[in-house]
Amino acid sequence: MKRLYIPLIWELALVIATIVMPKQAFNLFFIFYLGLLLYFYFFYKQFSFRKLHSQFCKFKDFWLPVALTFAGLFAAGKLREYISYNFSFIYDEHAVSIIVDNNLLPTFFYALMMIVMKPVAEELFFRRALISFDNKKKTAIYTVISLLLCALVRAHGLLGIAEYVLIALPVTIAYLLTKNVYVTVMAHVLFELYDNAYEVVYTVGRILLR
Repeated sequence: MKRLYIPLIWELALVIATIVMPKQAFNLFFIFYLGLLLYFYFFYKQFSFRKLHSQFCKFKDFWLPVALTFAGLFAAGKLREYISYNFSFIYDEHAVSIIVDNNLLPTFFYALMMIVMKPVAEELFFRRALISFDNKKKTAIYTVISLLLCALVRAHGLLGIAEYVLIALPVTIAYLLTKNVYVTVMAHVLFELYDNAYEVVYTVGRILLR
């Protein structure tokens, strides 16, 4: 657990900073995800592009669980939208809004952060680093902790936390079943691409045509 002290403090700093400076959320999140990537990729070697590439020829052990996890993320996303639409006017989600300047460069960095940096960083931290398979009791405890910590990044209210726990469930279940972080990374990246591509393309088109 020693190697987790720094990213845990890093997340605490993010949570406090987004409460104190909510309008700087985009910059804060970019720095947060960049820090996690540097920490787990360069210092602890938790990710390898060579190992990711080696998975591509495995349909049953890689692409099938990726597809199922993507479907789970899609379903969780729709359920979260339904819950938010029906209950957010009663219970404040206290979700963190990421506001991006209406220009090409900020839009590019937003796309980079949401489609690449966010899913990879979250899988390395909240799944691979936090969830332990030493025994069933520890696995259960660390899984709950990972879900809560992942949700706290994006929301500070009970409803918001519950919604983002729901969003994190499919990748968490996939990691528990496969013990393969490359499955969850790929599924998460593909889902973020699906979830953000239209908005990014629309924003770029609107900027170019204004």
